[in-house]
Amino acid sequence: MRSLWQVSVALIGAFSLSGYAQSVTVLATRGDVQVEQAGGAWVRASAGMKLSEQQKIKLGPQSYAALVFAGNKTRELRQPGTYVLGQLLSQRASGEDNPYAARYTGYVLNQAIASGAGRASGRTLGAVTRSTMAPAPRTPAQSAFYPEKVVFSWDRVPGSEGYILEVLDEAGNVIHTQEVPADQTSAEVALGAKLKPGPCYYWRISTRRYASLHSNNTCFRVLSPDRAAALKKEEEALRRSVDLQSALGQALLGAFYEQHGLYGYAWQAYSQAAALEPEADGYVALRDGLSQRAAQQASAAPVKE
Repeated sequence: MRSLWQVSVALIGAFSLSGYAQSVTVLATRGDVQVEQAGGAWVRASAGMKLSEQQKIKLGPQSYAALVFAGNKTRELRQPGTYVLGQLLSQRASGEDNPYAARYTGYVLNQAIASGAGRASGRTLGAVTRSTMAPAPRTPAQSAFYPEKVVFSWDRVPGSEGYILEVLDEAGNVIHTQEVPADQTSAEVALGAKLKPGPCYYWRISTRRYASLHSNNTCFRVLSPDRAAALKKEEEALRRSVDLQSALGQALLGAFYEQHGLYGYAWQAYSQAAALEPEADGYVALRDGLSQRAAQQASAAPVKE
């Protein structure tokens, strides 16, 4: 398997405006996906691999590949067969003439590579906290939310009788408590006027049985009305332009959220992408690497409010 450095070099070349005008980069694969090399040899495709239009890609039964073309056009392949990439380029791709989808395709590919797409993931969908202690939060710290939709996610605790979610103000005072059924690992809270743009609020989660053993306080913020309105307008345009029933569409939506610091929503979108294609390496890497990427971004620049 290629090193992360090699994959990163391939990624940079994939989006260069010179030299690789017809390059194609693999975003995610599942099953038996191979590409033809010089001399006719076939090798296994992996996320981050850069291809040329002269090459062929071959899918076995029940396989899948998501491809990113020059200009950030995208294509999902699901049917078994052998495809000439140059011919695929001449066909209409899902991101063609779509400025909203194209805007986030390069971003989502960069994030997949940064998360080590193509390497074995240490987590699985619906991760489990293997103890009776506090559940582990999945919503990254420093997440920003629309004021009317604040959503938190955490790992499931086996045998739990339910969860207790608490929201605290900037001084550490509990301002909201909510019980969550045992079969749920996320919750939307309606706090209305209790939250104002600017301050860092906190949330924490515990099981009902061990209510005093809660997770560490995790910071989140809400957007100002003007900022929220601007992002909602762009989100609506993106939603109209992608297939949200596909893993690639959910990944693009997650990239929109992530790029704007809406990490809680991004976690949900990437989780949905991974659920739609649970064996595709790229989408799992996007989801599992989100917290680390969010932490790096938060340390580099604060979330716009």
